[in-house]
Amino acid sequence: MRTALARITLCLALLASPLTSSAEPTAAQQPYIMGVFPFVPTATIEGIFAPLAAELSQALGRPVKLRSASSFDKFTDELKNRVFDIAFIQPFDYASWAKARGFLPLASRNEILNSYIVVKNDSPIRALKDLKGKSMGMPPKVSAVSFLNRLVTIKAGLTPDKDVTFVYLASHQACLQRLMIGNVAACGVSPTAVRLAEMQLKTTFRLIHESPAIPTPLFVVKKELPQKDRDTMLRVLITTDLAGVKAELRNKFVETKEKPFRKATDKEYDVVRAMMKTSGTK
Repeated sequence: MRTALARITLCLALLASPLTSSAEPTAAQQPYIMGVFPFVPTATIEGIFAPLAAELSQALGRPVKLRSASSFDKFTDELKNRVFDIAFIQPFDYASWAKARGFLPLASRNEILNSYIVVKNDSPIRALKDLKGKSMGMPPKVSAVSFLNRLVTIKAGLTPDKDVTFVYLASHQACLQRLMIGNVAACGVSPTAVRLAEMQLKTTFRLIHESPAIPTPLFVVKKELPQKDRDTMLRVLITTDLAGVKAELRNKFVETKEKPFRKATDKEYDVVRAMMKTSGTK
């Protein structure tokens, strides 16, 4: 009788107690979303940044999910809607509006950003002035590299879409593929994109012009994330050797012999803001 009464009491106690479902993750288990702007093909982004996301996840003690987008515009929309907790973005996006949307600079690439204007090895084009009457491919208009391409073309005395036709393509890789088959006479893309494409397409391109350098793409983080987590992210980023990335791919992505990333500051992007102001870009 006493055993039966004890069982009934236990059942009533369990029914009265609030239950915590194992299917509902705690705050520490909720994943952080890491976005990477689509500057190279998705497979390449995964090859470089998935191991980095794993490093961050281990250090933070919570999942970090990698995410990109099929286009620059889609990525920018998600960034503006604050889908990402941490994101690797282009400098013009940071300088123009990311800070106002509540993102803080975290770490940037430990090198410079510029545009390489390249042609096929057998092309008769030797300089920018030789592009008069021809077409030049480049990534989407909103990309930092395309902005630099417009500046150097004007400086060379060519009027965009009058003396030279700009062809905006889905990505750096798409531009170089178009160049390979002769759909454009030249491509203005990032040095990293050239190195990766030469590795993947088993070819080489000839450089005809190198733009001035500006601060590089950078990681930004939501300012409302706990300070402890932001500090951990920074520590991982500025100390990583990207050891989890395949050697050949890492060597094409990382040009410097130093660490791949360094601490970023807001002030260093003032030069980008000044460049945008001079050109009339908002």
